[in-house]
Amino acid sequence: MLRKLLIGARLSRGVVRAAAGLAILLYLTVYWKAGSFLPEFISRDAEKIQSQIGGSSTYQDTSFDAVAKFYASLGEIGTHLFVMAVGAAFIGLTLGCSRRAGGLLLNAMLVAPCVFFNLFVASKDTLVVLISILLVLIGRRGKTGPTVVAAIALYGAYAFTVRSYFALILVIAALTWMFRLGSLRVRTVLIVALLLGLYVLPNGAYYLLLHPRDMAVDYLVAGSPYGARTGFYNPFEPVSFTAFCLDYGYALLKLNMPALFFPGPKELAMSVFVWIVIGSVFGRNPAGPGSAQASITDGLASLVIGHIAVSMLFEPDLGSYLRHLSSVVLFCAWRLNGSATRRT
Repeated sequence: MLRKLLIGARLSRGVVRAAAGLAILLYLTVYWKAGSFLPEFISRDAEKIQSQIGGSSTYQDTSFDAVAKFYASLGEIGTHLFVMAVGAAFIGLTLGCSRRAGGLLLNAMLVAPCVFFNLFVASKDTLVVLISILLVLIGRRGKTGPTVVAAIALYGAYAFTVRSYFALILVIAALTWMFRLGSLRVRTVLIVALLLGLYVLPNGAYYLLLHPRDMAVDYLVAGSPYGARTGFYNPFEPVSFTAFCLDYGYALLKLNMPALFFPGPKELAMSVFVWIVIGSVFGRNPAGPGSAQASITDGLASLVIGHIAVSMLFEPDLGSYLRHLSSVVLFCAWRLNGSATRRT
């Protein structure tokens, strides 16, 4: 379905660059006034980071503290310049993937949430956007090996210093890539091994994996001034394999088909964004089997699938899910728009 939208007038390289340039100019212009119109929840994590920079010990030895040390080293002006540079590079690369009018429209729909959530303030997800930029720049050289090494290094470093669950994202991405490349026998073995591995986990492991969602919703309900309009608890206490599967399946539906649970124009727009992301990474690779580009874009798409799979474990509401997922949409745009390059 998405490939049907990648039609329309073929865009010259000059037109694409002009569109990207105008979008970057608009972003840089709006950036300085963003604080006056952005909702307060956008700066929630940024405020925690700023409090650490200001000497607070509330989030000492947490991921906020680790990121605060990085931004503190840049200084206030340096941090603003850093965020704007990441934002400009992200917009330029994402819109620059476009080859046809339909592709430009879809890419713009991918760009907007990421800019809104991650590129007006200095946050943890701003660094994830930077990682996606670096991996795409390396991947564009057409070498699979360096791209894989860079992905392991960047995700591993981020997992070690900021978010430990990025190590799990990397593991799931590796398994997904193996599944894509493997024969039917290999795929069968991977599926059976995954199900068996989950089944033999002790009951405490299921609780450890899924309980963070319940804790996060408790915080949104009781401790956050922003509430939890789309927040949800696990429907079953995650203390068994069956409960784990039911809770995970419920989160899968709730977060990836939000219009079914929260009917409204905002939720419909969020659903469209999620469907574009899912379609871009699960669909057939338009670059064609066996090519270096197909191998690299499949690898980066596997990282997105890793993000989606891990998010189903702990994301407490729709906004948090979209914010985290939007930080890697550059991978989606690159793979999705490969189909446009094959049309004449």
